[in-house]
Order: sequence, then C-alpha cells, then structure tokens
Amino acid sequence: MKKLLPLLVLLVFVATGLWAQFYTTLPREERKTLAEAYYLVGQQYEQKGENQKARDFKDMARNIDPGLDPANIQLQDLPSAAALILEGKAKLAAVPRTRAEATQELLKSKFLRWVSAFLSKDTAGMLELMEGSVYFGDLGSELTQSQIESELNGFFSSADLSGLAPSEVYDLGSLNVTPVTGPWGETYAIQVRAKMDFSGQVIFWTQAQKYLMHQSKGNWLLFAIGQKLPPASWNPKAAPRVTRPATAELEAGPYTEIEDALLACLDAFLDKDVNTAARYFADEVRIIRLDTTLTREEIAQTFMGYFEGADFSGVSGSDVVDAGSIFVSPSDRFPAQSSGEEYLLTVKTRLDLSDTIPFWTRFQDYYFAEEMGGWKIFAIF
Repeated sequence: MKKLLPLLVLLVFVATGLWAQFYTTLPREERKTLAEAYYLVGQQYEQKGENQKARDFKDMARNIDPGLDPANIQLQDLPSAAALILEGKAKLAAVPRTRAEATQELLKSKFLRWVSAFLSKDTAGMLELMEGSVYFGDLGSELTQSQIESELNGFFSSADLSGLAPSEVYDLGSLNVTPVTGPWGETYAIQVRAKMDFSGQVIFWTQAQKYLMHQSKGNWLLFAIGQKLPPASWNPKAAPRVTRPATAELEAGPYTEIEDALLACLDAFLDKDVNTAARYFADEVRIIRLDTTLTREEIAQTFMGYFEGADFSGVSGSDVVDAGSIFVSPSDRFPAQSSGEEYLLTVKTRLDLSDTIPFWTRFQDYYFAEEMGGWKIFAIF
C-alpha cells in the first residue's frame, strides 16, 4: 500500500485527459484493476485530509468502472515505482505532455537562465542565448551582439543587482509561452510582467515584456524583444561563437562544485557503483515531468535494473552528456526546499536512456541544494 501513490502517479494516472481515452480500450479485468487502484489512492488522500483530491480520484475510479464495488476491493502490495519503470510499464510516463508543451517548459527554463545571467551581470551568458542581432519591436530598431554587449556592460557598471532573485524582478506566475506564426522558423513568444522598474537604464524595459525565441542550428535563441513583431522581411544575423570569460563573481559561487557533483554521479553510474551514484541525490527527488517524487532508494533500484542489460565499458561521463553545454545558475523555483541556496544545472545529453530512466530527456535540468556538506540533486526536469 505504501507504494500505491507513487506507482499511480508514475503511470500518469492523474493525467485524466490522456487516460480517459486509454482506459476505454482496456480489457474488462484491467479496467477493474485500474479503477480499484484509483479508489485506493482516493482513500489515501482522504486519510491525509486532502478531500478534494480524494473525491477526484474516487470519481475517476467510477468513470473507469461504473460497477466498482469498494467493499470488494482486495488490498495487496503493489510493485515499487522503480520496479514498474524497469518492467517497462511506466513507458507512457516519460511523455506526459505534447511536444509543444514540452518545448514551452524548455523555453521557460531558457528564459530563467537568461534572467539569472542578467542578475549575475554575466554578459557572455546572456549573449549565448541570443542571436547575432536582436530586433527591438517597440523601438523599431536592430542591435547587434556587440552593441548589446556594450549596452549591458554600461548598465552593469552602475546597477546594483546583488542579492536579487528572478522572482523579485519578474512575476514568475505571469510567465507564459505561446507559439508564434512567422517567417523565422519554429518560434515562441515568452511573455512576463516585471515587478521592478529598470526603464531609466534599460531602453526596452516595460512592465509587460515579450521575447521571441526560435530554433537556430539546433539551439533556441532570443531574436526579438518587444510587443511588436519584427518585419516579415527581417532576419537576425547569425550568432557568433562566444567564449565565456571566467569572471571573479562567477568563480565565487559553487558552480564548479555542482558541475563536478553531476559528473561524479555519472561516473559512478557508469562504473555500476549504485551506492556512490545514489549519494548525489537528496532523500526525496522530485521528477517534475512526471509530477511525482522518487526516494533515493527507488532511484538506486532504477539504476540497478538498468545495469542488468547495459555495458558501459570504456564510457565516461563526457560520453553521456555534453560537458561543454553545462550551465549552472542560482534558482528560486523551490523556496521551501532548503534553508540555503539552490542552483539549477542545465545540460544537453548525448545518449538516449529514456526507455529505462524516466527522467531522461535530450535537455535536462537538475536542481541542487547543499545537504550534509555536499551538493545533492533534489529535483529533475
């Protein structure tokens, strides 16, 4: 019973829109089992005092099986979330949203990374996420990267951004990503409301802000700012290759330690050293894409199951992820997670392990917090 809730969430049972279509094709006995599982989860929520969730799950149970009789439900131990993953029964959980929705979440992450670079006065970090020129629609003008760099450096020389978090500068609850039709390829608009006013120092700053990003040679890059779209005939200049300077401010943070922690975790994973790999995870880890939580032990079980059919001879951490794509920035997405600071590490992967590792995607976000003197992963997107 204690494994029932993570099992069902991993199977995306809470995504009722998806399963409303799926369960109608199930054989009668499987529908009965699914309905009983829903009902039992509702009971668990009821015992915890979460009455609305309890009603939702019990109502769904009766939708799946109108003839459900709670009195005849036989309680039984269910396999752990990790066991379900290894058996391939959680396959659907790896894709709980459409490609468009996943892209929207990715671009929110990109934007927050861009904002974090802004608050860190990291000009190079901002330029990495921008095209070679950017069109400022409300001003009706285009600035090249060199011009933007000059403007940013001038602003950073006098602005006091110390201690600011993205949520203090922007109302992150207003952050919204929507597709845009235009001649610039696959394009999305990122819209957000500003809390702070930098209009005296930043020419494009308004309370309601809009940023356009599109795919350029496999990367999502910002190419326009402002409510007005660029002219259809306009195209941004190609982004130059940027060499990131190691500024004193960046060196002062735990960026290297966090990057080292991820790579050490991967090295232990590839050495099939389960205990060492698991030590880089917090006691409970949020799997954001699946809207659930796995314990450190369940993650270790997932690793162990994967090892049974995998040969990592001669494979290193840099073969699994693109170490050059690793970017670490401060984060405030989970303010209740720890009394200390939290950081977001983003990385692009080289190998596809998504069939067995539920949180594996092409682009990954790892959230770190310090725990017992070391940096531990407590959430994954």
